[in-house]
Amino acid sequence: MQLERDWPPEQRRPRRYPRPDLPFPAVAADSVPWLSVEQMREVDRLMIEFAIALEQMMENAGRNLALLARHLLGGDARGRRVLVLAGSGGNGGGGLAAARHLLVAGADVGVVLAAKPERLAPATRRQHEILARLGATSTDQRPAELLVDALLGYGQQGPPSGEIARLIGEATSAPVLALDVPSGLELETGRLHEPHIRAAATLTLALPKEGLRAGDAADVVGDLYLGDISVPSAVYEPLGLSFGSPFGRSPLVRVRGDVRDVTPPVAGTGP
Repeated sequence: MQLERDWPPEQRRPRRYPRPDLPFPAVAADSVPWLSVEQMREVDRLMIEFAIALEQMMENAGRNLALLARHLLGGDARGRRVLVLAGSGGNGGGGLAAARHLLVAGADVGVVLAAKPERLAPATRRQHEILARLGATSTDQRPAELLVDALLGYGQQGPPSGEIARLIGEATSAPVLALDVPSGLELETGRLHEPHIRAAATLTLALPKEGLRAGDAADVVGDLYLGDISVPSAVYEPLGLSFGSPFGRSPLVRVRGDVRDVTPPVAGTGP
């Protein structure tokens, strides 16, 4: 057997070998509790009681979002163009944290804010200030290979309007990765509003939300992933949920199965 390096020069040619497939661990959709919007609000409130700050949760969300974005870009973010659409609240802050992680990883990152910087929530404004110091601006809106939807979070109500509606309407030029929920999908009611994001993948946080499996949600959620934001099991106990962490092998897991057919675990029972 002769090695390729020993071949005559005229027989050598550049070769492109397939990238190894390294999927994230998967969990069955019916193996974890699904939360209502009211329950998720309570989780956020209890996290503060446990002295786990919003900034910590935002950082965890952003890191996992950047990890999934890298995966969707083929495993290497270097030189790849990513455009992050960020709202003024906590969802936008998670998107901006992801933008920073991708920027540090070598991606060509652009940011589009749905509100003026001075109107961002305090923790979100801090994320934007860090990005500005690193040179990522909201004026560079060149076409992207991947769009990140961090406009509206789990508490969104009613149809998107104003600048957010405009950005959603223009988010059609590349695959979209949504943070927690595609903008325009109201999780509290399961209603899909116009306009709305149609995501290739959605990274929901802590536990999946019931609205992600309601009505037409499956048509816009895409592949569903679950990201760890360090919620301890003690936070779920007041909600009557016995929580077994799905993040033993990875802080990011894929939710496997048809989520529309899931019967949620009964309160007080294990997943």
